[in-house]
This record gives sequence, structure tokens and C-alpha cells, in this order.
Amino acid sequence: MKLKTIIVEDEVLGQKALANILKDFCPETIDLADITGTVSGAVQSIRKLKPQLVFLDIKLGSNAIGAFDILKSLPNIHFNIVFTTSSELPENILKALNKYGAKKYLLKPLDIDEVVDAVDCVIAECGHDGAKLNIDQIKQIVREATHQHAPKKVTVPVKSGIEIYPLDEIIMLRSGLNNTYLFHINGSTKKSSKNLKFFEKQIITEGFIRVSRSHIINFTHLQKYSKEDGGTIFLTNGCSTPLSGIYANEFFKMLNSIS
Repeated sequence: MKLKTIIVEDEVLGQKALANILKDFCPETIDLADITGTVSGAVQSIRKLKPQLVFLDIKLGSNAIGAFDILKSLPNIHFNIVFTTSSELPENILKALNKYGAKKYLLKPLDIDEVVDAVDCVIAECGHDGAKLNIDQIKQIVREATHQHAPKKVTVPVKSGIEIYPLDEIIMLRSGLNNTYLFHINGSTKKSSKNLKFFEKQIITEGFIRVSRSHIINFTHLQKYSKEDGGTIFLTNGCSTPLSGIYANEFFKMLNSIS
């Protein structure tokens, strides 16, 4: 069976990432009927299309609880919900699971296997009365969603679609001509179609630091710094980059904080 599905997500990249996952990995189970990014657009689409499944981001634009505003606007909820959000607040998780019977609470960047598992979960229970999760399932999902040691991930747009990597596996990023090269701990280099500024917004607060106009490094992979040749930073797997003067203060401040 195919589930008529709506994606509610305000970020274009997030819309494309999820749509591509559903298209590539759930072609026999998902009928993607609409994609919308606003509270009013979602309410209108749900009322008109009457979906069986809605992927729903909690924060929509400046509205931190846009998803709940959508659900409160509907007289009845006759569809399954999978929340896709970057919010790890326990109160949001519990509200999503307890009040609205969400099948899954997925943290972005989305993991392909977790999205497919969510779809399988809906398929398995579709048409049954056991839509609500029991308390043990709720507690387990809350523990998973708020786990402090879960690796953060970075979304990498590439020519063929979207790829996702744990941040701790990225050694450094180097800008090219309207693109970015990501250096992986396994020795591979991935070319992305996005510029360095795109990635800076995702990772600059996660232990990464800009050291030149064209380089961002993962500080956990720092091996040594040499003053020779104007200043060179050496990283894991033989990666290296010059240290630019305008970024030196932040680099040394971080270096002193770990010494």
C-alpha cells in the first residue's frame, strides 16, 4: 500500500533531503502529495488532501511551535505523524508523543535508516487501533532524542543528491570555485555543490573553527601548529592548512583553552 504523504518543512534544503529519501528508499510505500513550509499552508493542504502520513517540523520559520499550532487548528487528526526537527527539548518530545501519538521523533539532519523505519512503523500500524505508543516506548524515544553523546551530523548536498556524515568524521573543509571539499577521516574527499558559508552555518559551533578564508578545521583533529611559512596547521591524515592572520586570535584562544 502507498501512504498519501505531506511534508511540512520550512527549509528548502530540508524539504529536498526528505523528499529525496522518500523517493529513493520508499517508492512503493509513499505517495508524496504535497510539500509546504507554513502553518497556514499545512492546515490548508491537510484539510484538502486528507493525508495518511505527515512529516512535521516543530519549528516553522520564527514560530518555535508551529507544528502544534497546525495540529490545534485541525478539528480531528486522522493521520499518522512523524516529527522531523532539530529541537531536543524534552517537553516538545513528550507533547509530540503523548498528545499527538507521533510514530517517531527524528532529529535533523535526518538519517535515511530512521526515516525508512518511521515509514515502516506507520505501515505496520496503519488501520489498527494501537496508534498510541505505550509509556515504555515514549520513555525510550525521549532517552534517544535527548542523548547527550549522540554524534552530530552534517548534511552534504552533492551532485547526485544528499549525503549525511557524523561531524566527528570530518577533518576539515576547503572552499573551491562555488563548491566545498570535505576531508574525511577515512582518507576520502567529498565535493559538495554548496559553498563554505553554507557549511559554516551548520558546524561553526560544534568544535569547528575558520582558520582562513578558504579553510574550516575540526579542532579535535588538530595535531600541531608550526610557525614556519607564515603559520601552518597540521591535522589528522596528513591534512594541513595555512593560518590566516585575521583568524589567528580565535585559533590561539581555542588552542589555549585545551592546553
